[in-house]
Amino acid sequence: MEAMPRANATAKTPMATHHAEAAPRAAGLTKLRFGFIAWVVLYHLDLALDVSAELPWLKPVLGRGYLGVDGFFLLSGFAMWLGYSARPPKDWPAIRQFLVRRLAKIWPLHALALLALALLVGLAIASGIGIRAPERFNPRDLLLQLLLVNAWETMSAHAWNYPSWALSAEWAGYLAFPLLLGVLLKLPARAVPSVVVVAFLGLCLLPYADPGSGLNLTLHFGLARFFLEFVLGMALARWNPGRGLKLAALALPLGLALRLDPLAVAGLAALIAWAWRWPQPARPDLLVRLGEASFGVYLCWIFVEAALVGVLRLTEPGLVGRIGLLALGFLVNLVAGWCAWRWVEVPMHRWVVGLLRPAPGRRLSPQQIADWLAGRG
Repeated sequence: MEAMPRANATAKTPMATHHAEAAPRAAGLTKLRFGFIAWVVLYHLDLALDVSAELPWLKPVLGRGYLGVDGFFLLSGFAMWLGYSARPPKDWPAIRQFLVRRLAKIWPLHALALLALALLVGLAIASGIGIRAPERFNPRDLLLQLLLVNAWETMSAHAWNYPSWALSAEWAGYLAFPLLLGVLLKLPARAVPSVVVVAFLGLCLLPYADPGSGLNLTLHFGLARFFLEFVLGMALARWNPGRGLKLAALALPLGLALRLDPLAVAGLAALIAWAWRWPQPARPDLLVRLGEASFGVYLCWIFVEAALVGVLRLTEPGLVGRIGLLALGFLVNLVAGWCAWRWVEVPMHRWVVGLLRPAPGRRLSPQQIADWLAGRG
């Protein structure tokens, strides 16, 4: 869930050309982030409320909302190429700074949400409130999530803040990114489209790993799903196909209608490349602001789900009531996520980056950085 660079209107081939600086933010890509997170949240709300069971015309869209995560994986690779192809982290100091910045972006809010959930679970147990499948809340899985390795084939079932599996996959991508970027930079331009094709073919084969799940693979084969889409996004950004993107984006509704996840993902990839070219607004609008808060929205879902479960224990609403709960849950999730982004994610990231920025005439030593990361600074 990376910051989205902006299209450079003065460059002829902005994604294929190396510039002295990273491209600025692109509003079109940031708006897509809102679309993706909205899709994911509505999917989870429908799992709890089963609205699409009585409104089956919604099933092709709501029932495949997990593909919003695939959109984020593609978008992450696309944005990382735009942001770093002109200034690749090559030596260890540059790689270390890159990783610390990425960790500062994702870990503080993740850790806070996880610790808040642990407190909530502890209070529920102390109050005698029944918890469904209490074995999910064990110390081992809590530690794995805190260390962001819970999607690395280390867990057999979802536990704690289960959406964080995607965050764990992203962290694996950040660790591998300097190497992936170096390889892609060395490829001749004519070979780049073949990378896109190979990654797409890999996605076509991946559903066979767990028949019946499509691309909804998380704790098992979730890393394969992530890396295929992350690399596809990177290669697509370098390739920079200029024509046919609108037509190719039609693969998204076609894939949803035919229940072919890889085809839908191909449409998502085309949509991302097309959105990168959308005109810039004079000032950020509401969709841009909500897109910037998508990471916070994603991590706050677990608390909305907990509240929803509590409501459903007390009442059995009809269709109208469930639609109302879906709308309310969606709105609450957006507000909570925006607050988490505004008052936790952004300040913590700025604080960490400020600590790593040396004062004039002074550089932080490796030991000082290590001390800070260990909590001794």
